[in-house]
Amino acid sequence: MGKILVIDDEADLLEMMRLVLQQRGGHEVTLSAEGHDGLTKAVANPPDLAIIDVMMPGMTGYDVCRRLRANPVTASIVIMILTARAQPMDREAAMDAGADDYMTKPVTMTELLERVNELLSRQPEPPPAFSGTFALASLRGGVGVTTLAVNLAVALTQTSGEPVCLVDLCPTSGHVALQLGLRPEPNWSAIIEAADAGDIDAEGIEPYLLSHNSGLRVLASPFVPVVERGISQKAAHVLLGALQQQFPVLVVDVPSTLDEATMAVMQVASALGMVLTAEPPSLQTSIGTLRSLSQWSSKLYAIMNQVAPGPQLPADAIARALKHPVAATIAFDPSQARALAQGTPLTLSSPDSPFAQAIRGLGQVFGR
Repeated sequence: MGKILVIDDEADLLEMMRLVLQQRGGHEVTLSAEGHDGLTKAVANPPDLAIIDVMMPGMTGYDVCRRLRANPVTASIVIMILTARAQPMDREAAMDAGADDYMTKPVTMTELLERVNELLSRQPEPPPAFSGTFALASLRGGVGVTTLAVNLAVALTQTSGEPVCLVDLCPTSGHVALQLGLRPEPNWSAIIEAADAGDIDAEGIEPYLLSHNSGLRVLASPFVPVVERGISQKAAHVLLGALQQQFPVLVVDVPSTLDEATMAVMQVASALGMVLTAEPPSLQTSIGTLRSLSQWSSKLYAIMNQVAPGPQLPADAIARALKHPVAATIAFDPSQARALAQGTPLTLSSPDSPFAQAIRGLGQVFGR
């Protein structure tokens, strides 16, 4: 049994295919009558196979096919073009757009089901579950670290196949909970003394985690800044260790200082994302950060984040200045301000946007 998405503007044919594929084939079927809606459904719940008509209003099946192939979340699904156009050039156009197979209408439902089952049987074994502790940091504020961490965590919740927890270690009123539309209560301030004593495990930390409607769990930063002290290196190790027992995937929003908590994260992280912008102060700070963290250079990824509209330096020029490759570039999205105000990350409200696609691509970079 597989998950199948059918995109076709013929309502009767849609219903017929649903009945055959679901009742006779035992497949889970999602229907869509036009391309944009089909893309949204594919990203939100990636199918094993998509059956796509060519001639549809608004967006052709070829365009849908190209968009599916361009998105890291849907790039590997099996795609079959189903259309009344039967010329050799039409089949060639389908293959050029990225389709795996091509059938012409009219087609019997028995033939369709047999072809679907054949295509699904060719699928490779699924990749191993995505896992790791992924940290995002910058020693210069205002470059969008929290926004990227929040969106990355939501994206991984949708695509990793594993439980995900987002950790906000900022001791001065972090904004992770705010960007998710959550109240930061409870938070880690209530268990920091127990963590200092090494007396926190996966069961003990569970009551202090927030739940987001995406399925993401959150260890929030306290609303009132921790004035007396930040998180000690020992406490950070204990908190992260307890979370790693429960969550195969952690995303950590790291404080913007090289304090004890930051150093603890650097030690245990699978990948370190250093976020920067093209402005000279950010570049200068990033160059210095790379030198300070040279012992972890093999797991450090430079991430260019465009936080304002307008042209910016190309990634290769940034890489030359850093003497370090740029692993990912996140383009400016004017909808970001509204998303922050509404407490709904763009990966949820605009899953097909270039920003959301870049965030999912960042997840793949970290998971290599």
